[in-house]
Amino acid sequence: MQQKKKTFGKNTRQHILFLHVLFTALWIGAGLSMQLVMFLKNPQNISELFAFNMSVKIIDDFIIIASGMGTLLTGLLLSWKTHWGFFKHWWIAVKLILTALVIVTGMAFLGPWTNATVSLVETIGNGVRENAEYLNAQF
Repeated sequence: MQQKKKTFGKNTRQHILFLHVLFTALWIGAGLSMQLVMFLKNPQNISELFAFNMSVKIIDDFIIIASGMGTLLTGLLLSWKTHWGFFKHWWIAVKLILTALVIVTGMAFLGPWTNATVSLVETIGNGVRENAEYLNAQF
């Protein structure tokens, strides 16, 4: 006798789907905010440069990481415990792969670059704008 797959009830599924959409919107919005801060910055002194870099770090540390992981976990939960599954629709598998790739890329490159810019501004000070490592970390 085959066991029936246990799935979420309608209310539970709706709540998790709401969280999934919320985390996704936060992730995209924080990413856009981070990019706006990076591209629109025009610091007049080292304190302003530090503030710009620190604001990007705070967005990354507190919003990007949490919302990215929330998106991934709620997406996995929805795929696992609903009739959609992981591979029933091709777009679900594509979303899962892309989400995982973006998170890994952020952890491997973007997070360390963001942390490095703050650290370099703190340690070097005014000379940081001519520092090759700082300039390479600016994306």
